[in-house]
Amino acid sequence: MRLKHIEISGFKSFAKKATLTFTAPVTCVVGPNGSGKSNVVESFRFVLGEQSMKSMRGKSGADLIFRGGNNAPKLSRAAVSITFDNTDKVFSFNTEGTSNAPVLFDEVTFTRELFADGTSRYLMNGTEIRLKQMVELLSSVNIGTSSHHIISQGEADGILRASARDRREMLEDALGLKVYHFRIKESENKLAKSTETLKEVQSLRRELAPHLNFLKKQVEKVEKGRAIREELEGLLVQYLATERANLRDEDNRLAQAHSLIANKKSQLEAVLETLPEETSHDSTAGERSAFASQLQVIREKRRGVEARISRLEGMVEAQRQMLIAQTKQQQHVAKAITFEADEYHTLLNDLEVLLRNIREAQSLETTKTFVQKIEHILTQLKNREEKIPVQAAPVIDTGIHDTALELEDLERELKALIGQEESVQRQLQAAEQQRESAMLATQEATRKRYEIIGEIKQCEAELQILAVSKSAFMERKAAVDTELKESGFLFGPSFLHTLESTQPVPQFDIHTQKRNIDRLKIRLDEHAGIGNEVVTEYESTVERDAFLAREVTDIEASIRNLETLIIDLKRVLDEQFTSGVKVINERFGDFFKTMFGGGNAFLSITLEKKRRRRMTEEEEIEAAGEDPEQDEDQFERGIEVHVNLPEKKVKELNMLSGGERSLVSIALLFAISQVNPPPFLVLDETDAALDEANSRRYGDMIELLAEYSQLIVVTHNRETMSRASVLYGVTLGTDGGSKLLSIKFDEAVKVAK
Repeated sequence: MRLKHIEISGFKSFAKKATLTFTAPVTCVVGPNGSGKSNVVESFRFVLGEQSMKSMRGKSGADLIFRGGNNAPKLSRAAVSITFDNTDKVFSFNTEGTSNAPVLFDEVTFTRELFADGTSRYLMNGTEIRLKQMVELLSSVNIGTSSHHIISQGEADGILRASARDRREMLEDALGLKVYHFRIKESENKLAKSTETLKEVQSLRRELAPHLNFLKKQVEKVEKGRAIREELEGLLVQYLATERANLRDEDNRLAQAHSLIANKKSQLEAVLETLPEETSHDSTAGERSAFASQLQVIREKRRGVEARISRLEGMVEAQRQMLIAQTKQQQHVAKAITFEADEYHTLLNDLEVLLRNIREAQSLETTKTFVQKIEHILTQLKNREEKIPVQAAPVIDTGIHDTALELEDLERELKALIGQEESVQRQLQAAEQQRESAMLATQEATRKRYEIIGEIKQCEAELQILAVSKSAFMERKAAVDTELKESGFLFGPSFLHTLESTQPVPQFDIHTQKRNIDRLKIRLDEHAGIGNEVVTEYESTVERDAFLAREVTDIEASIRNLETLIIDLKRVLDEQFTSGVKVINERFGDFFKTMFGGGNAFLSITLEKKRRRRMTEEEEIEAAGEDPEQDEDQFERGIEVHVNLPEKKVKELNMLSGGERSLVSIALLFAISQVNPPPFLVLDETDAALDEANSRRYGDMIELLAEYSQLIVVTHNRETMSRASVLYGVTLGTDGGSKLLSIKFDEAVKVAK
């Protein structure tokens, strides 16, 4: 790694941007007094994070910004950028507990900007970072803000004039141990904050303890109520699960019964609408009256026929008597004729009987039978007339023939009347049957109607009973819903979830369970005065106390870890400081002998009591209880410089001449720089007090040191200039600002000689 260049803009006397590029092992900056050479050195201090205005010859931040000149205005910003080659990735961030994280840029540029209001900011490759981060990055390559690698004019023997404590700090900075102080300080701050936090947390726990005890007693009183509450919850779950199942069954039963009865009622009403209304039978009365009149007429006619039949009956009787008389007178007539006469007599006798029967007949069917027999007899009479011989014809009374003819007419008329009578009777019988059928149908319809109406009324009564049952069901359901709502409000959503997953209990005595629930509710109300608020507050307080207890445990563990870390950091710091001083002593002795041609010099580690600030009463009380063995923490290390000049007995630093002090300081600073060689060393006229011989020795040491670090040397010494490869000249311009001129080596040699 090497220093590449530094850019200065608006810093002190550099109004315009000036760039110094470092390509040679030794670069000299020359120029007349007051031209701004030392401002170049101070720009290094500024960009590397120096916070002391005194070290940069200023009182405030405004003193570091260009104030303006003859033709140049006052600036409001100063900026310095320093650029390093990081191709070997030597810059790294320090991470606790793990290996360092390297910066992966091939080139690293640190920039510090200062503004007129005194604020400043730090950037790395254009990204703003904190000062602490920049210090850590610089420390990783052995660059710090102390004077071990930046030695300004008049401070060559500053390390000799410094106190033992300040020398120790310079050495720690040179040894790269500053980061341990940062970590120790940071850990001590964390430890102080943790200790203070621990006291606060413990105080909070002490304040919380009485209230926690009070709440605990109150919670014990609530436990009985909680047990009742749990028992009540269990009973309510069983009761509501079973009752809801029963209500579902009852609702289904009522719905089915209502649907069944309503459907039955609708069906009965539909059937009732199909039944005929009750009718009067007066509509058939006229027909029957007409039929009766017709029948009366026919019967009158029949009576006329019967009268004629009676008359014929007399005529037949007369004819029969005449036939008997004639039969007696004609005994001598042939047997055949007698036979015919007897047969006629028999037929007439039968006819007479039939006529009498017709007249006395009580029914139409009997009359029809007699008429059929008369028709048969008439047929026989006709047949008999055909069989009677001609010679016997005079014997036959012509009256019988006439009677037979009239009888045939009567028979025809009688048959017609019988037919009419039969028709009328059939019509009358049909009307009667229709009337009887209508009466029977009406009676059946009436019976059916009243039966259906009765069934409908029974359905209506059953529906009313169901309505009453439904009303009772709704009241019961409302009571269960109210119970469910109150239970959900009392026990929360988990109750409803539990209820949904609970099966109803078979053969469950609902009434006994309800009485038990009411009894538990009354008991729970007795504990309502110390409700869940106390439990909630107690649980919250217990949780708060547990949290504070964990905080105490964590803080105590953190304190132990911090104490262990501080001890470890101090141990590492002491070990590395002691080993570093040992290495410095070896190099210091060698450089001292080179500078003085003999003698010896070394550094020793001293213990000095720390200067303590005035403590408060509380701190004095705490300090009084501390372990006496910890008194060693009240001491701090320091560095003393011991020299033994050749051929002189001088051993005290304050007895050395100015030149001797400069040589001792240079030897010590060069020795320090060799322990952890920084990338560069800045020397500001450290050779001003040297004579010619010592200037040559100084030049030899410059060339030797250039093998380990780049050297930026501000000098008036020609011997020193002769050891440089590049010269930068600083002059003042007409605007009052510093300007840079580069001089090549050949020209530098001419100037030096």
